[in-house]
Amino acid sequence: MALCTGERKTNQLQCYGTIYKCKACGNEGCMQNKEHACSNQGFSVLERCYKCGATGQMEMLPNEERAPRKTPSYG
Repeated sequence: MALCTGERKTNQLQCYGTIYKCKACGNEGCMQNKEHACSNQGFSVLERCYKCGATGQMEMLPNEERAPRKTPSYG
């Protein structure tokens, strides 16, 4: 499974959540329990796509469909 390279809003560390893709619009991002908890969040905990609003249309991305994970900068 592909892992999120977004930044958590609470502690500014890398998210590492699972990346999902919306079957309806192609949006990619992680799913979080709270709204806007990650800079790359694409779905709510109720599986609602933030881009198109579709519910239950997400699928997990295998690792090979994503770019390699970036090393976080500590600068």
